[in-house]
Amino acid sequence: MSYFAFVTSVLMGIGSLSFAYAGAGSDLVVRGLLALGALWLFAGKQRWVWFSTIALLISVSLAGFGLWIGLSPGWMISGALGALLAWDLTDFMRRLRFAPLMDDLRPLERRHLTRLTIVTVVGVLLASIAMLVRLEFTFEWIMLLTLVAVLGVTQLVSWLHRR
Repeated sequence: MSYFAFVTSVLMGIGSLSFAYAGAGSDLVVRGLLALGALWLFAGKQRWVWFSTIALLISVSLAGFGLWIGLSPGWMISGALGALLAWDLTDFMRRLRFAPLMDDLRPLERRHLTRLTIVTVVGVLLASIAMLVRLEFTFEWIMLLTLVAVLGVTQLVSWLHRR
């Protein structure tokens, strides 16, 4: 169940970014993204946990760059969100390998996917509200909000890892 969610997240993230960059005519970036997605799926199958962090950084950077050059915020947020979900699921699958064999892992997977779904829905709702409101921010405000968002995500991931 977790691996299916991982594959879906990678496809959602890479597909969203690829679609937006293809619409802008950036064929080289699209090819790079498709190669990144294929490598990410291969790395997930081979259990190369380290690759997920690299793919997350590349995906989020491309999403941020896409916002900067004026690509659709919805596709960029969807791409970054898919990458973040895939990164989280990679770590979760790694931790599942260390669970005792006699434990039933289905309830653990179900709880983790439920929490992940709740966080995702709340994030999408907040991003949608932010896109609808369209307030004008100065560069300093954007940097502050980015820092607060990064700290919030870091705290959330830390909280989820402790549980």
